[in-house]
Amino acid sequence: MDIFIWILVTVGTAVLMLFNYYLNKAPGADPDDYIVGPPELGITCDCFINVLILGGIAVIAISINSAAFDSRLELYLVGIASFLAITVAGIYGRRERHREWKELRKTFQRAIPEAHTRTYGRPTFEIYFDDEYLEEEEDEDDDSDWGYGP
Repeated sequence: MDIFIWILVTVGTAVLMLFNYYLNKAPGADPDDYIVGPPELGITCDCFINVLILGGIAVIAISINSAAFDSRLELYLVGIASFLAITVAGIYGRRERHREWKELRKTFQRAIPEAHTRTYGRPTFEIYFDDEYLEEEEDEDDDSDWGYGP
């Protein structure tokens, strides 16, 4: 195989590794971004297949250029090595994201303790809404002149 092809495959794999790492780390994302449906159900869509996508695209790109490789064994080895490197970078980014979430959760628990002054789980303030005036307005409304009859 030509040295130019080796450099191209190496640089392409390195760029995809970096991109897959940051894509799966998702800076700025929080666990609420992955909740599907009502939060009470606890269903999330943080699919593990995301780490495999870029590795698969790299293998397809390498296989399209299979004529550049001297043997089929060389093609397979380069494709497998590239796929594994890109996928491992994505898995590492994903683990970093989950570690950051865990640290953030612990930080919030330390910084914002539960109030011990609450009585029986009631909030410290209550909002009262008086809707009696709405009922009085409904009784006074006379819509008899809005009819479509003769």
